[in-house]
Amino acid sequence: MKKIASIFISLFVASFAAQSQCPVTDSTLMGTGTATDVYYSLKNGLVKSVSNQNWHLAFSVMRSQFPGNPSTGVAVRLNSAGNNMKLVRLPATQNPANWRNIDTTGMYALPELIDSDSTWFSTAFTKGYSSADPFNFIWGTYNMSTKHVDGTNVFIMFNKASNIYKKVFIKQVSYDSMWSVVVSNLDNTDSNFVQIRKNAYPNRMFVYYNAVTNEVLDREPANNSWDLVWTKFTTFAVSTQGSGLFPLSGVLSNLGVQVAKNIGKKCDQVWLSTKTAQVNPKISLIGGDWKLHMGGGVYSIADTFVYFITSGNVTYKMTFKGFAGGNLGKSTFNLYEATLSTNELSSTPQIKVVPNPINGLGEILTDSKVEKITIQNLQGQVILENSLSNSFDISNYASGIYLMTIQTDKGLTKLKLIKQ
Repeated sequence: MKKIASIFISLFVASFAAQSQCPVTDSTLMGTGTATDVYYSLKNGLVKSVSNQNWHLAFSVMRSQFPGNPSTGVAVRLNSAGNNMKLVRLPATQNPANWRNIDTTGMYALPELIDSDSTWFSTAFTKGYSSADPFNFIWGTYNMSTKHVDGTNVFIMFNKASNIYKKVFIKQVSYDSMWSVVVSNLDNTDSNFVQIRKNAYPNRMFVYYNAVTNEVLDREPANNSWDLVWTKFTTFAVSTQGSGLFPLSGVLSNLGVQVAKNIGKKCDQVWLSTKTAQVNPKISLIGGDWKLHMGGGVYSIADTFVYFITSGNVTYKMTFKGFAGGNLGKSTFNLYEATLSTNELSSTPQIKVVPNPINGLGEILTDSKVEKITIQNLQGQVILENSLSNSFDISNYASGIYLMTIQTDKGLTKLKLIKQ
């Protein structure tokens, strides 16, 4: 049996070595139904995983940026994909002052409103906003005398399958510092007056609200700790079901992260110096079109989509290698710091793990200072973490293939580790 295992391991090592320069280096897990948001740092890997089904509305806690982008501080996002919520804006004849007697007749015939997948701050509630009329934010209007944005429209948020029907009136944003919102059932039961102070949530883009439990949720990690988020969003797409609005699982980029999508060459055929793609500010440029469901749980991956992603002053190169649905929602990808030439891989720290394959005790050989070691199984579960040590022991773990992440003072290195 050991001989057969040794032959398998030898074949795996030979196969792995024979692959292109783009082996799988990391993965993310969104779980069953892709119901988990995964916040990810290009430098450090996983930052935070959190349910994407526990909120309905998200309120910007950033300040408005006058005069260039005043809508930054008044954006309200809708969880149309994670929670299957729909939103419509009632006609102007339905005055918020007549809140208890709002007439919702004909609401199903009204246009559905969704968040933009191009920017974080063009949202369902500000649909129709134009810089030509910079103080009309659709849900409300800026009052130059009081310095408040006062609500002018009533919205209906609903999910037929879950029997959730809510009236929403964003009453005011006071001095660009506090949200005041009224949410109730259509029959005025379960009425809640919600207030959110922006300064209570520093270093965040949004704070989240569950309209069923009346909870305000601080879900996001610190804004400067992540670059990409695996999430669900609604977008216009063409599929086997036809064209229209569909919920999609995919990747959105954080503020300040620049993405260029190179199409037509595989990851070992294009470099920083030869890429033809230009940076596109669309937050869903990575998105989810790198995978195509072929039926039966099988996905085809676009291996000629290569992403050059700049965070701070560092550019990374990313190519997706696979996607598994079911109870995993697992994306696998190749990611490393990019350089101008075909010697990109040599820019990573020179690191060797001995022995590999391994029985138990192992050691990391490197001239760099090891700051942290993380070992995960193929399901993404962390089985071992060491800090400030070059040695590790996996004697008590099952034979198989593991992913090892080594953080040094020179960067992040990811390796395959084979336990005999």
